[in-house]
Amino acid sequence: MSLVLIVGGDDELAGRVEGTIGHQCVALGADAMQGDSSSFLRGLDPTVIPDAMILTAAVPLQASMALAREVAAVRPDVDLVLVAATEKEVMLEAMRSGIRDVAPSIDDPNLLAGLRARLDARTPATTSDPLKLARPAAPVDFRSRTLTVLSPKGGVGKTSIATNLAVALAQQSPMEVVLVDLDLQFGDVSTVLDLRPSHTLEDAFGPGARDNLLLKTYLTVHTAGFFVLCGAESPAANDHVTAEQVTALVRQLQEQFRYVVVDTAAGLDEATLGALEASDDAVLVSTMDIACLRSVRKEVELLSELAILPASRHVVLNFADKQSGLKVKDVEAMLGLPVDVVMPRAKEVPVASNKGVPLVVSSRSNPFVKSVKALAKKVYDRARAAEAKPGHKRLEVA
Repeated sequence: MSLVLIVGGDDELAGRVEGTIGHQCVALGADAMQGDSSSFLRGLDPTVIPDAMILTAAVPLQASMALAREVAAVRPDVDLVLVAATEKEVMLEAMRSGIRDVAPSIDDPNLLAGLRARLDARTPATTSDPLKLARPAAPVDFRSRTLTVLSPKGGVGKTSIATNLAVALAQQSPMEVVLVDLDLQFGDVSTVLDLRPSHTLEDAFGPGARDNLLLKTYLTVHTAGFFVLCGAESPAANDHVTAEQVTALVRQLQEQFRYVVVDTAAGLDEATLGALEASDDAVLVSTMDIACLRSVRKEVELLSELAILPASRHVVLNFADKQSGLKVKDVEAMLGLPVDVVMPRAKEVPVASNKGVPLVVSSRSNPFVKSVKALAKKVYDRARAAEAKPGHKRLEVA
């Protein structure tokens, strides 16, 4: 059975087409094509690109043509089909772009019959052993950076920081950021971002998820220009997920995105350890509460003993205010680490979360927003630093 990708479709459309042509169909929403066309092939082995692609009318015509040219250059054997007006100019450009067939509707019987016939006629060597076809490797023009946001205590603002950090990074690199909700039991990233995902983390750990292309179809696109792998609906859905599976998932995402931001559950569970194993940065979140500070210090000591704490660490002091009776230097003395970013207590943060709109989207001048952007800049600068520099400067401004 061949694999057909419907670009600009949904699960209902994929099921309808699959029932007609008798080959597996998966859908990729049109919003996933908002970035540069070259980002589509990023991280995809040319041998796992689908046997056929249907470019629907939901994708702008010129974006479809650009995508077709990109795919045809790397995998000329992929059967490209375009849904568009069958005008002379469109037909001519489609032919030049490597598109095999054009029809005004995806339900056109001639279009689907022709596609089915071509897929049925493919030889086993073509469909089951694509490695026998000599093809150039897909270009990779970036190095991915993975950040795991963690804390031993709950209620310290990890999810607010992770979601707003994803937005800030997406403002620098649109459609190059993916946020992973790794709280396997009670992840609420989808609630905080007001998303209604068709697929969740449960699908990402299911059969077939090792295919980078299928994994990308499990992501939900946020209007701020980044992807989200939302948590499962049932707290029991991912009970048997191992650290090794999480590490493998993160590494898959690294192949496709410039930034991978991982939001974790409180404490240190198997999933968090697996994420840290594949991380470049650890964002350690604490409040100015003494019990929380001591727990963070214990967590750092344990992770250092296990040798899985990334060398690049960002200590974030959240809910900072003068009422705690502590100063930043007191916090640093208790942690044994310098504080990188101080995030002041801001009543607008929970309000924004309740509305499903990250504060970084709706505000520019809020002190919390400035702190998140300062953290994003630190991540950006470290990701592009030519070489590591010794020492660690303390930052005490919000």
